[in-house]
Amino acid sequence: MNQNEIYKIHKRMVVCDAHCDAVDRYIKKTSELGIRSSMGHIDIPRMIEGGIDVQVFACCTYNESKPKQMTEKKLSLLHSQFNKYASYIKLAKKMGDIIQSEKDGKLSAILAIEGGDSIENDISNLKGFFSLGVRILSITWKSNDWADASQQPIKHNGLTDFGKSVIKEMNKLGMIIDISHSADKTVEDVLKISDDPVIASHSNARTICDHPRNLSDKLIKKIALLGGIICVNFYPPFVSKNKNASYKNVVDHIEHIIKIGGINSVGLGSDFDGIDKVVEGLENATKIPNITAELLKRGYAEEEIIKIVGGNFIRVFGQVCGI
Repeated sequence: MNQNEIYKIHKRMVVCDAHCDAVDRYIKKTSELGIRSSMGHIDIPRMIEGGIDVQVFACCTYNESKPKQMTEKKLSLLHSQFNKYASYIKLAKKMGDIIQSEKDGKLSAILAIEGGDSIENDISNLKGFFSLGVRILSITWKSNDWADASQQPIKHNGLTDFGKSVIKEMNKLGMIIDISHSADKTVEDVLKISDDPVIASHSNARTICDHPRNLSDKLIKKIALLGGIICVNFYPPFVSKNKNASYKNVVDHIEHIIKIGGINSVGLGSDFDGIDKVVEGLENATKIPNITAELLKRGYAEEEIIKIVGGNFIRVFGQVCGI
């Protein structure tokens, strides 16, 4: 199969990337969503070239003295970018929005917040963010007052009572719980409490690459059994101990997650514009077809690849956020 044939197959699929930090470039006024740039990893022209149909735009709150205020600023900036380039992209709040954008030939954008400190220990702020279009919240980036993160000393042994109430409120609102960056015990607590499937928006398999940001087989299996998904990250230190990591190593993580959790348990979560290094063959959004090519090479059927590159994420999005 030649590259043109592979690309045609890739373009037929609805491809979803569950995490990017592009808004941080807009904050610095170094680029815009709709203009192709030589900086960073992702923008609308490069999304189109790489066949990305649904992109999650995360607002990270780490190291902010006023995380709620900064989150609101980033959300406002993203809304302005979506409005400015409305002929190409539209905000999706439920499954029907993605379907409509596909019919209209537009990309879909989903809003996320990376870091539970953004709610500033006030559960009512969840509803406020939901009203601004946010549909995904990662519990931690760094540890906060109610949940432990994966790369910091344990303070709470998972979720506090307030943290458990946050999970219940997210279920009530229809907001997807993201456990990337969370400590193992935090993830365990979330899985015990949540009535909805959860996602790891940009995490990998610890068995393939032993890093605290990656997930153990035990957690992968539990997330999968509850209908959730693990979206593989492209950041080299999370992909391989080999300094020359490539897209093939990313596919190794996909295969391992499938081995542990099944074909319905995996997706893509690049972490584009949130990483300072890239693996060979996934230098920016235009290179996403390399994943499809490698999966085809390894013998995956087209219907299986459809699930891997986007179908599984869309299923969870519809289940949690509504049709």
